[in-house]
Amino acid sequence: MALETKTQVIEVEALIGAQYSQMLVRAEALVPGAGRSAIEPLMTEANVSLSGMDVQTDRLVLDGTAYCQAVYRQGEESTLRALTAQATLSQVIDIPGAAAGMLSRALAQVEHVEAKYENGHMVFLVTCGIQAQVLELKQAELIDMISGVDGLETAYADVCSFKLAADTDADVLVKGEIALPVALDARTSLMDWGAASIDSAEPDLGGLRVKGRVLVETLISSGVAGRPAALIKYPLEFDRLIELPDWLVKDAFASVGIRRIQSQVEQSEGDEDAALTVSVELRIAVQANAEDCTSALTDVYTTEGSALEVTRAELSLCSGIDRAQFTESVRGTVLLGENAPGVGTVVAVRVRPEIGQRQSEDGRGRIAGLLEATVLYMPGGSDLPASAQAEMPFEIEVPAPIDDDSWISVEVVSAEANALMSDRLEMKTLLNVCCETRRRSRIAVVQGVEEGAPIRKRPGFVLLWPCAGETSWEIGKRYGLPVTKVDAGGARAIEPGKPIILKI
Repeated sequence: MALETKTQVIEVEALIGAQYSQMLVRAEALVPGAGRSAIEPLMTEANVSLSGMDVQTDRLVLDGTAYCQAVYRQGEESTLRALTAQATLSQVIDIPGAAAGMLSRALAQVEHVEAKYENGHMVFLVTCGIQAQVLELKQAELIDMISGVDGLETAYADVCSFKLAADTDADVLVKGEIALPVALDARTSLMDWGAASIDSAEPDLGGLRVKGRVLVETLISSGVAGRPAALIKYPLEFDRLIELPDWLVKDAFASVGIRRIQSQVEQSEGDEDAALTVSVELRIAVQANAEDCTSALTDVYTTEGSALEVTRAELSLCSGIDRAQFTESVRGTVLLGENAPGVGTVVAVRVRPEIGQRQSEDGRGRIAGLLEATVLYMPGGSDLPASAQAEMPFEIEVPAPIDDDSWISVEVVSAEANALMSDRLEMKTLLNVCCETRRRSRIAVVQGVEEGAPIRKRPGFVLLWPCAGETSWEIGKRYGLPVTKVDAGGARAIEPGKPIILKI
């Protein structure tokens, strides 16, 4: 009977390259009626949304839009004003080995926003951190059975390959209307920001049904004496079916990001409440993973007949996916500048995280970075709004290992500030942390087997002292003996320095 092998084809995911980069986006808007009055930006906000990803030779090209907002004071006015601006962005990320047709992933997060007044314009400088990956799906042919040769000794390993099988997204528009009490004397909407979260992502007819909520915060101008602005918080819910084949929804993971928030105050007449209308543009991303498993031949030899000539190969694959999603509370203190007016009442707080370091130890990860905080407040004894900025360090422990290629997202769920003294504030920030690590493994497999020259043995006995780490398989292969004769069918332990006698 001739040597015969049977093979199984599986698809493996290869990481071609992963890069983190920063880019600076500039946007500007005309400041109406500025004249020669001093313009003082008090709060800024920005959202970045990626709209296109194109994998080209050795690079990934990203396109998107940055939406910017600013609240400012003009001259000695106590009234707050606001404006918006937007700009398109394009970024090229060098990833050697990338080629058209490969899969790509990218996540853009705003890390810093700065607004300054120049020649009648408000100029926004937005620093974005971009995580990008390029992946390739390859077919691997593995030997899962060999036969036709007497005296075969074989070693197999279970191989499981996880792969990104589908990556899709959908835009969702969520609208709401909130009644504003007459006593608030609402005038206009100044600035919006928020945090989106997913409550459930369950298989449904035709795909994955994603449900969640957005906690929106809107800063509005008010006609109340001594309180020119007020912060309104309100939740909005969303429910969207993302179309996917049934065989993919079992291992699908959903995430959501805010593209843009717009609001408008409809002032009341007489003693009626005003209305705040808001629309939130969301992008829900769904990644579906699949798993291919088989038994692969990792080594083979014979104890009689002809020797085997073995061709080996090293298989690189994604052997598992670790995910962690949790909330973390961070506290800190904001100190006002030397000449800053003392804090009377806090009006609004905006915090933006920036990840600096990541590391893993003893199976747990650790993320460190800075929280960039802006506090809008009313000084004691003054009706002119002021703001304070500060950077606070944070450190978060992740209940899963992470590495340089881990997908990490840190978002602010809520932020509060209380005046401890007139020159300092106590900050409490709730963060939503999402981490995904795709474990990469390498396994040596047998790629081909052919019959070689006849085996020649000299009958006799061998007295052997096993080396450290030496196994019954290695000893049996060296002397052309069945493994069961080396370890006596599992009854004899192979220990370094403990002699064993083998009959050839």
